[in-house]
Amino acid sequence: MALSVVTLAAWALAALVGTAQAQDYSFPSTAADYAEFYPTAYYDHGGVTDWACSDLTYAGHTGSDFGGGSWAGMDAGRDIAASAAGTVTATNDGVDDGCSSGACEGGGGLGNYVKIQHADGRSTWYGHFKTWSVAVSVGQYVSCGQKIGEMGSSGYSTGPHVHFTAVNTSGSRVDPFVGSCSDPPSYWVDQGVWDGRPALICDDVPACAPVAPLRCGESVTTANNGGGSTGTHAAYGCGDYTYSGPEIAYAFATDVTETVTVSVTGNAADVDLFVLSSDACDGSASVGCSVSPDAEAESVTFAATAGATYTVVTDGYEGATTGFTLTASCTGGYPGEEDTSAPDTAATDTAAADTSAPDTAARDTAGGGSGDAGRMEDAGLPGRWRRLDDLGCGGSAAGMLLGAGLLGAGLGRRRR
Repeated sequence: MALSVVTLAAWALAALVGTAQAQDYSFPSTAADYAEFYPTAYYDHGGVTDWACSDLTYAGHTGSDFGGGSWAGMDAGRDIAASAAGTVTATNDGVDDGCSSGACEGGGGLGNYVKIQHADGRSTWYGHFKTWSVAVSVGQYVSCGQKIGEMGSSGYSTGPHVHFTAVNTSGSRVDPFVGSCSDPPSYWVDQGVWDGRPALICDDVPACAPVAPLRCGESVTTANNGGGSTGTHAAYGCGDYTYSGPEIAYAFATDVTETVTVSVTGNAADVDLFVLSSDACDGSASVGCSVSPDAEAESVTFAATAGATYTVVTDGYEGATTGFTLTASCTGGYPGEEDTSAPDTAATDTAAADTSAPDTAARDTAGGGSGDAGRMEDAGLPGRWRRLDDLGCGGSAAGMLLGAGLLGAGLGRRRR
């Protein structure tokens, strides 16, 4: 089949798209409650030193705490929201939210919490929620700014606040702020000033950039580090693993509704296969995936809708790169492409002998139809806070993390 000039130009432009920056964070609340929050304890860099080389922290604190009006604020309801789009990987609810001692059990110290994995492979944790306020579930896609719960004082907490933890792609807890005592990068879209709030601005996840179409019955020899590949995305809303790339994407479509199997074969390294319902590679469009560790082949079977375009992505685990053959097993044509194959001819019917008139024949010729045109830990020392009723986390940071089983949970590839 032949591609139109316009279609070819579109694929060529897409192949020029480069690697985007990491997905940065908005303040973890909604517009309705944003103004009610203020920092009560930053990440500790040692010696009770925060990111700005000041002392708004306490020893061993590995998160960022934000108060929202103490108990009165909790009773009024203070929304906690996702700082970036992603997929929920863990939740806990039902823990009492009235802790003031800093040593209440539950959720391994985080009490009621939510963990979210983002498309760039990083994660965020949100802890100490109000009892039964968790508003999302494991496996659910959430958008940036979407409410996920409410501020409370569950777990190792000395009063109502949200404990926010940034986790890098290696599974280590890091300071999301950059300053004189904290190395780059900042994880915020706009971190604001010391003792203030980061901005309530969401960072868009870049779309996948297909390098070419993938058609039914076609086998493409390619590589995940081939021309047009990127290192932009690390999670696709399917499977428990994160990817350091590179990845390569193709656009699949068929002009009939049918069952389709997309496969990669001949893998010499650990790459996995994802099928998405659009080019939104932010975890919101997953159709299916194949993530077998170290397999020489991966395949995804799904029900394709006529005229819909799917994005097929092959990404490398832990930087793996390999050549492979990408195949789409189905029967339909590619929407919008002209069929240039030789026309079929129908049998010729000849009229009975009639010498008074010439013989006539009816020939049906298959046309070249164009198809569809469209196609935690943490708590301050008594009296530490500038506001006596603004509180932080409590208890042992290490004990809380170990008790919760959160340290590294869901972050590592459990290869077989």
